[in-house]
Amino acid sequence: MKRRGKCENCGRTVPAREIMYEIRIDIYAKGGPVEIEPQDLEKDHIAEMNKLISEMEKMDADEITDQVWESYRFDLCRECREQFHAKLKLKVSGKTPRHFRRRLKE
Repeated sequence: MKRRGKCENCGRTVPAREIMYEIRIDIYAKGGPVEIEPQDLEKDHIAEMNKLISEMEKMDADEITDQVWESYRFDLCRECREQFHAKLKLKVSGKTPRHFRRRLKE
């Protein structure tokens, strides 16, 4: 049996005749409008920047990057993809997809 790959969730070897699914997750720091108060204008911004730089110099580059952006990629078999999809649908809509409800009862 030729193999297509291995599911990174359940570890099952997926035969070449079966479809695998790729899930990508990107996590970004959410930007937004900055609210400036009058006391913010009175701060020593150079000292604050120097403090921030000093703190960042103690951090690992990956640690700094992860605070802004992270990316994950997983290869899944059909069953794990369906479970992942059902959980996403439940989170977004509050309802489990109809085709998946039958499997939950089995």
